[in-house]
Amino acid sequence: GNALNNGILPIQVSASFLKAVFEKVQETPQTKFVINLESQTITTEDEALRATFEIDAYKKLCLINGYDDIDFLISKKAQIEAFEAQKTY
Repeated sequence: GNALNNGILPIQVSASFLKAVFEKVQETPQTKFVINLESQTITTEDEALRATFEIDAYKKLCLINGYDDIDFLISKKAQIEAFEAQKTY
């Protein structure tokens, strides 16, 4: 959670994918990886290796939009104000 709050995307992959990554990098040290947050995939640039990863929908939205928690709330200001206007006390 702390990594995500700091704009860092931790990705958890299977042991078999990780093993394949290490083998690929050992074989070709200049291997590049492409991480697509929207599709939640990690691939090698040549697409020889591919895996998916899970991420909380809220954190995904924040990372894509560059939001922290306050920015997210500000982005919902109109909706919050509309909800508050409907309340009767």
